[in-house]
Amino acid sequence: MTMRGRTILVTRQREQAGEMIREIELRGASAVVVPMIAIGPPPSWTECDAAIGRLASYDLLVFASVNAVESFIGRTHTLGVPAQVLARCRALAVGDATASALGRAGIPVVFVPGEFDGASLASAPVGPLERKRVLLPRGNIARSTVPDILRERGAAVDTVTVYVTTGPERVVAASLVRRVLSGEFDVVTFASPSAASNFGALFRADELGAVPDHARVAVIGPTTADAARALGLPPDIIARESTSGGLVRSIEEFYG
Repeated sequence: MTMRGRTILVTRQREQAGEMIREIELRGASAVVVPMIAIGPPPSWTECDAAIGRLASYDLLVFASVNAVESFIGRTHTLGVPAQVLARCRALAVGDATASALGRAGIPVVFVPGEFDGASLASAPVGPLERKRVLLPRGNIARSTVPDILRERGAAVDTVTVYVTTGPERVVAASLVRRVLSGEFDVVTFASPSAASNFGALFRADELGAVPDHARVAVIGPTTADAARALGLPPDIIARESTSGGLVRSIEEFYG
């Protein structure tokens, strides 16, 4: 068995799904994109703008997603922050895709843990975090895991909201429920906990419980796997490498 001829549901934003679509189609499968999240600006930029104004005072910037990088960098451009100011920052990026986005923005990345936990942070080449100032730009529904771990290690952490996540439109939601339960998709993929949560919110409890009977569930990493399990969607496939390409390769291995 292979991926050829199978239909894969991609729940990422369309503008971020390009690599995943290419990887799926290269393997002879079909990709259907139905985003489970939409990204918009925060209600106010006040806190973020204040943090950008004192950017030089932070010892470390921490980014846990590409969305956080793109939204934060977009705001620095709006405020006219010079490129050399960004180049003097030091950043920690969770995942290779986040690191690549920071690299394109000209912010030096000093460490890239695959998952953010105490063990990974202990090996980060940033020295003791005690009394260091850390800026964490993130979304409005981000979990407290990252700032909690940083604070446990003695860092003074400022969190600022740089984007807001919303779910799919109602008409899209109703259509997707029918399509999933009719068996249209061989695999449903999630690249973030919020995508999994928003997907789960579309279904009645009995409908959600029936999803594993109609499609395999594939997730990009352990954090997203936990979110899927909490919904009653135990993942059949967890990417070995937390990237779009890694997720598709793990789907291929599953069917191979």
